[in-house]
Amino acid sequence: MEKFFKHPRVIAGLIAAVTVFFALQLPRAHMDNNITAFLPEDVPERIIARHFEAEYGEEITVMVGLERPYGTVFDSAFLSRIREFTETIEDIDLVKDTVSIMSTQYITADSESIIVTDLVDEDFSGTPEEIAELKRRLDSWEMYQGSLVSDDLSSTQIVVTLNAAIDESGNPEVMAVLREIRNRAKDMFAEYAAVYTAGQPVVSATVTESAMTDVTFLVPLVIVVLVGVLVLSFRRFSYVLLPLLTVIVAVIWAIGAMPLFGVRLTMLSMVLPIILIAVGSAYAIHLVSHYKDEINRKTLTADEHRAFVLDLVRKLLKPVFLAALTTFAGFISFCFTPITSMREFGIFASFGVMAAFAIAVTLIPAILLIRGPRTVKLPAQKKGRDKRPAFNFENRLTSTMTALAGKKALVLAVTALVIVVSVIGASKLVVDNAMVEFFNDTTEVSRSDRFIREHFGGSTQIIVSVEADDTQTLLHPDVLSALDGLSAHLSSRVPEAGKVTGFTDMVKRMNQMFNVDESPDGVRELTRINANNDADDAFGFGDFGFGDFDDIEEGGSLPLAPDLRSYATPSAGDTPEGVLLDTPPPASSTDAITFAMFNAARGRRADMSANELIRELERLANYEGYSYYEIPTDPARYGKQSKEELGRLVANYLVLLAGDSDETMSNDPLEPTAIQTIVMVNSQWQKDTQKVIGAVNDYVAANFPQGKDGALPNVRVLVGGGAAQEGALSVLVMNSQVISILVSVLIVLLIVAFSNRSLAAGIIAALPLSIAIIGNFAVMGFLGITLNMATAMIASLS
Repeated sequence: MEKFFKHPRVIAGLIAAVTVFFALQLPRAHMDNNITAFLPEDVPERIIARHFEAEYGEEITVMVGLERPYGTVFDSAFLSRIREFTETIEDIDLVKDTVSIMSTQYITADSESIIVTDLVDEDFSGTPEEIAELKRRLDSWEMYQGSLVSDDLSSTQIVVTLNAAIDESGNPEVMAVLREIRNRAKDMFAEYAAVYTAGQPVVSATVTESAMTDVTFLVPLVIVVLVGVLVLSFRRFSYVLLPLLTVIVAVIWAIGAMPLFGVRLTMLSMVLPIILIAVGSAYAIHLVSHYKDEINRKTLTADEHRAFVLDLVRKLLKPVFLAALTTFAGFISFCFTPITSMREFGIFASFGVMAAFAIAVTLIPAILLIRGPRTVKLPAQKKGRDKRPAFNFENRLTSTMTALAGKKALVLAVTALVIVVSVIGASKLVVDNAMVEFFNDTTEVSRSDRFIREHFGGSTQIIVSVEADDTQTLLHPDVLSALDGLSAHLSSRVPEAGKVTGFTDMVKRMNQMFNVDESPDGVRELTRINANNDADDAFGFGDFGFGDFDDIEEGGSLPLAPDLRSYATPSAGDTPEGVLLDTPPPASSTDAITFAMFNAARGRRADMSANELIRELERLANYEGYSYYEIPTDPARYGKQSKEELGRLVANYLVLLAGDSDETMSNDPLEPTAIQTIVMVNSQWQKDTQKVIGAVNDYVAANFPQGKDGALPNVRVLVGGGAAQEGALSVLVMNSQVISILVSVLIVLLIVAFSNRSLAAGIIAALPLSIAIIGNFAVMGFLGITLNMATAMIASLS
């Protein structure tokens, strides 16, 4: 000890130099609250996310919702502003694409070909006729409904994709783009609509912004509180400065070490300065408090003061070290968890605690030795008559606890009751790590997320990717119909699933448009030139899989059925029973057929709504091809001999679509080996997300081809997406909590056992600690506080 403190100025200088070094690293620190950053590299959901990026491209999605509570979105000035907005943000760096009413595509057909055009023409001026045509187009394809326009027509959504990987969504450049999109939307639509910005990148960015704001407020606040406590306790500048200086240096070391090792800040590590100031000041306070109490009324020479300081360090080194070690145990327990951000927090928090201890027992003695002895006189007590002794809270508490300790039966009974109540409360604890739950319901990010969920089916997504070794297997009718059946099952049977869109929607639309003029009973048999494709054109497509159009007899196309909408109006009160005929149909053969079709459609299901009934009528009449809005699975219906031919038919659809549409939902526009369906989750709770994922897995196991006697065995189904990653994080949080609690309690037990050379002492220390932790979970369970990454730290810190 004597040799170590022989040159106190050298000690102070070295600590100052190390502090400057770490302080220079602080400008390089950046925050990243992207959810994938919290997942370990080997977690399946993160591996799947990287796989999806390799298959479908790197992009992240932002949703901008626009609400017109006193009107509809079909206002010419409002629509023009949407077009202006989409054109403006497409000039921002990293913006890859925008999908809105004014910028998406529309698939239609003429008598000979499929046409991909803009949903809204470039020369759109907002005339009543143009708006009526826009409404008709939106109503003609269910993929638009609940996606581009809300059911009540008061809201619309603009989906912006950024050219960035999921892991990069927390980068400063991406966050700057998100802020720019949000700010431009608010500025441009201030007079037209309420603006809501949602999506996982937006939530992550908001977490970062909020964390930065909170830290800039809380760090000065906790410093003020600490200074206030020190002033009230010591009433002397030097005694206040030394503990404060110790924790500030420790914070600089801990935070500065993170960018030095390439570790980004997260919402967990951002609370590290506050925690270190709160718990790290204790070590310095121990030294200063004892120094103050023992130096009072003493006049010491320099040598006597030096001996006094060194003796004080020897006496306090062990208890202060044990205090630091138990705190270290709480933090180091996080290092055994699989969650990356929690593990990093545990590493640097542990480093910060030990740094605070090391600085306290080296820098404070060094400064005291450099300063030299000081004589402090206590204020003289006033003389006067004796008064009743003042109330002493410490003595009263001690006597009360001593009395209670003697009543063993009462203590054990109360303890047992506390344990039972705590277990009941802890059983009510919900594990949920959806980041939007970190915010109050009244905050902008929470309101935006709720708006998108209620009007457009959800703000987080589950991606179902179906993959095969070759295109022929992937486009087999059994595979496509199973994937389309999954979409229908989720939409109709799983309430937690919102809007479902995917590759099969494109196929069904192509099939519909190509068979507009066909009979609803099936495609007419077309005469082929010969079996050897002698009529192949210059591109080698031959009859293109549809037959030779020149061989269709003149006048052979079937006339379209009359527009059934003219015969139907909503029933009184627009009840779910459907629609009724205004007047009996005129006595003509066509109208008699229409009347019969109406009754046939209404007989399919008793609870059909008006829109569903109209759509069923359109299907029965093949109005605009709705009878063929399906995955072709019946070869006879399409004039084919086998399902393999139907697969080639779909492949030909893709040839027609390639180059014109950017909504293929596949990894290749012509020869895909992977196709996807996107399922939006209309709930913020992880338990609901898990219901959707469970429904997907159950349906896949029961209905996909790979589960049927080995048919098409090379078909694979992967489930991923942001919602799946949040679910994986919730599971990891629960596992991490169990691990960190066991590790921290075990370390405390060992510390107390070794320091007291008694295993019983360790058990005695660990038992009340364990009860306190269970009680903490009970409070969370009773109050409905979810267990997430932030609240998971509390138990180990306790």
